[in-house]
Amino acid sequence: MEYHKVISELRTNKNIKVSDLIGDNMSRSSYNRFISGKTDIYSQHLLALLDQLHVSFSELEYIASGYNTSKEDTFFLKVVLAARAKDHEGLILCYRQAQSLAQPKHNDFYTHILGALDLVIRQLKSQPYTLSDNTLYTYLIQAFSWTDYEFKFFQLILPALSPAELEPFLAKIERNLAKFGNNTTPYTQKSFNLICDIIFYFIQHQNYVNASHYLTLLENYDLTENMVYEKLLFKFFTNLKKLLLHQPANTWRRPLTKCIATAKFLDMPNLAEKFEQTILQITN
Repeated sequence: MEYHKVISELRTNKNIKVSDLIGDNMSRSSYNRFISGKTDIYSQHLLALLDQLHVSFSELEYIASGYNTSKEDTFFLKVVLAARAKDHEGLILCYRQAQSLAQPKHNDFYTHILGALDLVIRQLKSQPYTLSDNTLYTYLIQAFSWTDYEFKFFQLILPALSPAELEPFLAKIERNLAKFGNNTTPYTQKSFNLICDIIFYFIQHQNYVNASHYLTLLENYDLTENMVYEKLLFKFFTNLKKLLLHQPANTWRRPLTKCIATAKFLDMPNLAEKFEQTILQITN
């Protein structure tokens, strides 16, 4: 559904008068031409209408797409799930689909997907690769400010990077995360989960100094009760830090065992396994 149709339908269904909706923002004739699909309106006028309808732009997009996630978000999730499952055939299929979608329109999203898939697939097959030829890696290095777009792509390729390849990103990540703060914001869950992934990464590579640094950053987060997944990770890492600091086993063993049991109880077998492997990585 087109934006003007969504706005017209929302206004009617919310029983808001046209005069109240447009206020002093625009003339009724301009509004009528927009609603009928005859003309577009300035972005500030559109945002003012959304404000009066109590609807965000992202929600407008969601409604306009028939209450479905966008094609790009759906495709990205497909790639993420294939990467987590180490599904080589699924990743190759995604690569071929991204190739066909990137070429006709020179779409940066699918070009970056191809870059991510190239890294993930080559790492999965233990094949050598040259990062200077990777469009996504170059883009992420050059982008000074990161938003959700850059963070989610970085999270996707993080396991495929070597410690040396990760190093140029660390200062950039902390600088951008500092903008979001640690209290409840639209970025809280995403930034928290990114830091968790970085901690898992450093422990896997036995870099406990950097892992401890990011564990300290994690402790600054103020998580609400409804963030169950994040609170479970927080509890796990809080007690894992005691293990890293060589504190007595009776201070961390039982809480970590409970975290594993909770993950299993919540039907999160992959997370439970990740908890177990992380503990073994440190204790062995």
